[in-house]
Amino acid sequence: MKTSMAFKKHIGALAVYAASVFAMGAANAESIEIWTSRDAQQGGVAVVAEQKGFFKDAGADVNVRFVSSGSEIPAGMAGRSISVAIAAWTNPMSMVANGLPVKILARTADTSGAYQIVARKADQIESVKDLEGKKIGLVRLPLVMPMLTKACAAADCDFSKLTLVNMQPEDIVLAFQRGNVDAVLIWEPWATYSRQLDGDLVISASDEVTLDGQKKKLEGLYAAVFARTDFIESNPNETKAILKGLNEAAKWMKDNTDEAATIISKQINMPKDVVVSTLARVETSLQLNDAWGVEYDAKAQQLYEDKELKQTTTAKASVLSGPLSEVCSDCVK
Repeated sequence: MKTSMAFKKHIGALAVYAASVFAMGAANAESIEIWTSRDAQQGGVAVVAEQKGFFKDAGADVNVRFVSSGSEIPAGMAGRSISVAIAAWTNPMSMVANGLPVKILARTADTSGAYQIVARKADQIESVKDLEGKKIGLVRLPLVMPMLTKACAAADCDFSKLTLVNMQPEDIVLAFQRGNVDAVLIWEPWATYSRQLDGDLVISASDEVTLDGQKKKLEGLYAAVFARTDFIESNPNETKAILKGLNEAAKWMKDNTDEAATIISKQINMPKDVVVSTLARVETSLQLNDAWGVEYDAKAQQLYEDKELKQTTTAKASVLSGPLSEVCSDCVK
């Protein structure tokens, strides 16, 4: 089986960005850099805000920059080369828990649907229970592992019978293609590439399951925009302009999905059909509400108990809602 051209193209693009350095320095009021992942679920809304002029209309000169992985952002913020970023919510969570001066300004997307377990059709895996005795390729990150343990618990499968193979996302897809693993736990765009390689979706983090006698979403996984507190304090108007630009972009994307996919595809060098697939599985909107705060607190506590956080933290300690409430009062509840 030939490796898809889309997959090869994306691997090449990632290699270029992985070799880059944060040469532009910290953001300032004249030219603000927002750093994010080279994907549609996290970086897409910032790309649209920049390319459609929503940042400019709001009064901010913003350049979107890419990291090869959102996990690079905490080091950049600690070293002051990054002031504003959009990434998985566990990134600012870990920084606040470690005492770094960072605040979450808004949840930008529910990315749960982008995290999926995909199985090879040839292996006839139709449910999570069928994963017993199978090899599963994954990245053993605290962000995604609870999805697998909860899915297994909901399906009454024996977790000890799963063979977990830890590897990087691009290696996971190649292993899947070659038949070295029977299934993968992965996020977009790698999930779409896996499905395109004769894979079937088994379950996503956004699917409803029964756990502890209650029906609930399997695992809440989100993206957030966050910034160093010194940037927020020194640039209050620009901070609000960033949020306004992102909010307008998110609303525009809902009504112009195809054009949004075209813009994102071009800017992140990813096939449009992969971007369309990703956007269909995420919900992009700027929000801060009590329900999300409860989920945030629970996630932080879980990561602390799993020894992934130095100490636990809370939404109250991590979130600064004032700027978003001034820009969009309906976004804060």
